Amino acid sequence: MRLLKALTLLLAASGVIALVVASRAMPRPLTAIAAVQPAMNFGYVRIEGVVVAYPTLSEQDKFLSFRVWDASGELRVTAYRAAVEPLLAERRIPLPGDRVSVEGTLRIRDDEPSLILNAAAGLRIETPPAAAIHLTELNTMALGERVQTAGQVRRIRNAGDRLRIISVRDGDATADVVFSLDLSALIAAPQLSVGQWIRVTGAVGEYRGAKQVLSSHISIVQEGAMPATDHFRSIAELDDRLLGRWVGVEGVVSDLRPFKQGMRADVTDASGASIVVVMFDSVWQNLPFSTTLSVGDHVRVEGELAEYRGQIELLPELPADVRQANEPSSGTPGDRPGAIQALRHVHR
Repeated sequence: MRLLKALTLLLAASGVIALVVASRAMPRPLTAIAAVQPAMNFGYVRIEGVVVAYPTLSEQDKFLSFRVWDASGELRVTAYRAAVEPLLAERRIPLPGDRVSVEGTLRIRDDEPSLILNAAAGLRIETPPAAAIHLTELNTMALGERVQTAGQVRRIRNAGDRLRIISVRDGDATADVVFSLDLSALIAAPQLSVGQWIRVTGAVGEYRGAKQVLSSHISIVQEGAMPATDHFRSIAELDDRLLGRWVGVEGVVSDLRPFKQGMRADVTDASGASIVVVMFDSVWQNLPFSTTLSVGDHVRVEGELAEYRGQIELLPELPADVRQANEPSSGTPGDRPGAIQALRHVHR
């Protein structure tokens, strides 16, 4: 009789264990974030969506938190030591643009739901391929969508001690590329400087209504691999309709005239037309060739097209916007260093 009772208890326990194992092996029904209700507090659910911002990660404290968006709403997912340690060991941390499936326990406090990731196995990550786009197309992309684009570095600054903001430009298009300083062990970035061209892979984010790229990879574009630009134009084409636009010209320096705040240069291209390039001291004094630039030198200049006293001018913004081209000098008499130094002296 005792043996029969023991067998009965063993079978019952085995059945319970089998049910638990089976329930864990079977995928949980998918729960829409908007469907989460206070009555579901401490419920075990599965959500799927896109990571829309950089996670908060502390390797020292073994803490991870990230936000997931599923088109119906947004939910914060939090994981602690036991769940985080395997994720850190595998470097399996969700980044912006990743699609995730998360199983865990709901916690709802003050009508604010969150999800606790109880085990590393409850997180599955898929990184979609990035769409190659021009910077001008960024505003048409959906939030969270992964993209790859390129631009010239215009400004580098830190937002607190967690984020680095890299402003880039490609023609008329400008945008901010965001780099997480907290995740430097996961996201490597080269040492960058203003004027370099970079290629960025990441997810589309938004700050104060402006689209930006939350980067997961940044690389420097080498000189010979820079993307083709379509904002360079013949000087003869430049007129009032292009005022305020970012344009580029290429030609020969036909005159140099100092003024109180910098230097004006006339540039003439193959069309025979000329334009005044106004280089304020912030640009002119930082040109590596400002003391040797001569009439007859071949230059490439980018800047905003403006008008001053009825004359169209080109205003470069940074020293990187003015470059000496590889073509040889035109050999005009004014390209002699002594002649140009005398010209500058007279105007001063």
